[in-house]
Amino acid sequence: MKISIVYTKLAVFGILLLFSIMIVPAYAEVTSVSLVKSFYTDEEGIVFEGKESTGGISVFVIIRDEDGTYEGMVSDTTSDADGTFSTIAREVEGLFSSKGIYFATAFTDDQKEKDGITLELEYDGNKVFLIPDFDLQLKSISDKTIEEEKTLSFTVGITEALSDLEYSLEKNPPTGATIDSETGKFTWRPTSSQATGSYSFDIVVKKGGLEDRESIRITVTEKPEPQQPTQTQPTKTEPPEPTKTEPKDLGLASFVDETKDPQSYVDRYNTEESYKKWFDDNYPEYSSIYQAVGLEEPVETPAFVDPSQDPQYYVDRYNTEASYKEWFDDNYPDITIYQAVGLEEPVETPAFVDPSQDPQYYVDRYNTEASYKEWFDDNYPDITIYQAVGLEEPKEPEEMIGECGTGTILVDGVCTPEKSNEGGGCLIATATYGSEMAPQVQYLREIRDGKVMSTESGISFMTGFNSLYYSFSPYIADYERENPVFKEMVKVGITPLLSSLSVMSLADSEEEILGYGIGVILMNLGMYVAAPAMLIYGARKFIRI
Repeated sequence: MKISIVYTKLAVFGILLLFSIMIVPAYAEVTSVSLVKSFYTDEEGIVFEGKESTGGISVFVIIRDEDGTYEGMVSDTTSDADGTFSTIAREVEGLFSSKGIYFATAFTDDQKEKDGITLELEYDGNKVFLIPDFDLQLKSISDKTIEEEKTLSFTVGITEALSDLEYSLEKNPPTGATIDSETGKFTWRPTSSQATGSYSFDIVVKKGGLEDRESIRITVTEKPEPQQPTQTQPTKTEPPEPTKTEPKDLGLASFVDETKDPQSYVDRYNTEESYKKWFDDNYPEYSSIYQAVGLEEPVETPAFVDPSQDPQYYVDRYNTEASYKEWFDDNYPDITIYQAVGLEEPVETPAFVDPSQDPQYYVDRYNTEASYKEWFDDNYPDITIYQAVGLEEPKEPEEMIGECGTGTILVDGVCTPEKSNEGGGCLIATATYGSEMAPQVQYLREIRDGKVMSTESGISFMTGFNSLYYSFSPYIADYERENPVFKEMVKVGITPLLSSLSVMSLADSEEEILGYGIGVILMNLGMYVAAPAMLIYGARKFIRI
């Protein structure tokens, strides 16, 4: 009898321990993520790998386009004990719908998507690859002319300071021509047999999976015949008159990417010593980094301005003290008093504005009289009517839109489940995790649409299941939104269900989906019915004893 009591207690304790392990996962977060390969073609399955902090948990990777639109998700249902994970392969063409930039964010079940680690990818219509944080581009190489049996030497440059580069010659370079693979120094001494010929080929630079190339043509000329010196009378020539040349508009420097913020180049120049030295050495023709990237040189605050003093104080002195105004104009002829103290230049009130007239009068005329509007726009193209009369620009009112919970629509003032041919949304999971974009909800939707709904038996099952599910799920979802404690209880309760559904990702054929589906149903009956029943039965026996 005593032995039976001991075994019963141990069984009850073991069931409680197992159940707590299933429903209380440890906190984890992704610490690194990358692509297994440098790129994947349309027919290949893309795989992400990395590490998370605890081991033995699910890792999700959500892919969105530039506008934030959800494109798909891959996952590793259970990471290794050391936290290493590798997602299930999924075909590229099924995740990336059109050419452009995409963002892949990896995170665990405990993290929010915004707290995960994001990779920036590009899809060019045939393959997807990781976008590097640098621009590999050769500087333009001009065509060259060299005499036979003379050495031609020059060093190839790139537009951005980078390391670990590899230079090479391709597309039929001339015999004897070489380029240093590390420094990019080209050297060639054409022989007499190579004279009177033109040689076209490519100079290539590579870094990782990226490369850039420039075509060059080198023309070899014959050595000129020696000429006999002739005696000529020295002539006196007048020195040429000095010519004044206008400064040349250099435009943007060759390394500038016009799609990038010009300020980023200025920030690197001011904070990275190596970048500053590279720019100063390679672009001495520009007076400053600001000229090279097309930004206006900032006005330095004059020494007389006290930062602790109100800037308006200096403006008032300038406008009221003639001697102060004269002193400022003599010493700072290139800037205004407003620029000197860091204030915005005031908009001068146009002559047509009568100070005694209500400013709204002019706005009303502008909005109702087409001839008046045309006259104003022609004569004052740089300001608006509001600026001209000293009124604040009106703000567009934000459109207010009423919303029901995800998966429901407003019908006669009541949130009603939305009917859909694809099965609708998972109302309980959406309310539990706060958004239909939550990885758990996306995971359920992908299992349903990508696996279950792809078979005839799955469609029949979902038709019957939806009839039952949508009869009660709206009420549970609404109660979750009203009661945070109940919401957390539901979250703990459905965690084992999400874990068990991971086996469905292994099914491909209708037979496999049917078999795995029955297995998942039996597994959940065991967790949610059999285990609690055993726990209650054991507890009742224990109490009787």
